[in-house]
Amino acid sequence: MPATNAVNEDLDKVYAEIRELGLEGYVAELDAYGLSVIPPDFVAPREFTTRLRDGILELAEKRSGVQPDTKRGSSHANIKATSGQSGEQWMWRILFDNPIFEEALMNRTSLAMVTYLVGYSAKLSNSSAVVKGPVDLDSKPKPLGLHSDNRGVPSPFPPYAQVANATWVLTDYTLDDGCVGYLPGSHLLCRQPTPGEAVDGVVPVEAPAGSLLIWHGNTWHAPFPRTNPGLRVSMLNYFCRDYFTPQEKYRDEVPQEVLNRNSDRFATLMGLGDGYGWGDEGPDTDLLKKSRSGQNWHS
Repeated sequence: MPATNAVNEDLDKVYAEIRELGLEGYVAELDAYGLSVIPPDFVAPREFTTRLRDGILELAEKRSGVQPDTKRGSSHANIKATSGQSGEQWMWRILFDNPIFEEALMNRTSLAMVTYLVGYSAKLSNSSAVVKGPVDLDSKPKPLGLHSDNRGVPSPFPPYAQVANATWVLTDYTLDDGCVGYLPGSHLLCRQPTPGEAVDGVVPVEAPAGSLLIWHGNTWHAPFPRTNPGLRVSMLNYFCRDYFTPQEKYRDEVPQEVLNRNSDRFATLMGLGDGYGWGDEGPDTDLLKKSRSGQNWHS
């Protein structure tokens, strides 16, 4: 059993779906390198990718009041993001802004790979999007802010994933287009990088629009700045095991109509299967016993 899945539940079910979807090679890549690029043909029809990209661009204009300049990128050139990176418009908690974002979350390929990493009881921690414009550089692009997604987790990390990232590549990813980069095999180090460490070993993740990037929560990664004209568009779904606190509020705020049009798995992702967070009524012991973190509950 791979170390990445040491505490996953229902592994036979997970593997059966991975085999059915033809994802065995991408699982092997994920285990070896800490990141896998799944090609468009394994993810979704081209029409869906186009609609998802357009949904992100519409939301970008709604939130900023500026129409995205997809040809030159002038709308996003050299802007300052909340992440501290130039040229990036980050949009947080986007899931309920457009039903197509729910479809992306529930994409079967994405969920199969995420489940392999963090299990069926995982919760959605955040759903966000990035529109990245060009910046002017005087030198070769370098990755900015190398890190793992285990924010706030003390070292050493467990070898299995506690969090996982599924990123929809909605425009072509190349180095000059400002793709993400990562350090292959860094998920096995089980710690955060030290300042300035391993930057020269970061590999750009180049992929065509419609691809899906999946990475282990331990994996060291960082974005490259975009130097080409135009915009890079991506959507990120970030997942955590059920004993983590999600970064964004879903459990108490998910609209009932959204729950009605989705599956029980969606409700679990929203945290509705989490047995913790009770009031003076005390715990729902049946729900708690079903949760991964409450398996050893006893009265």
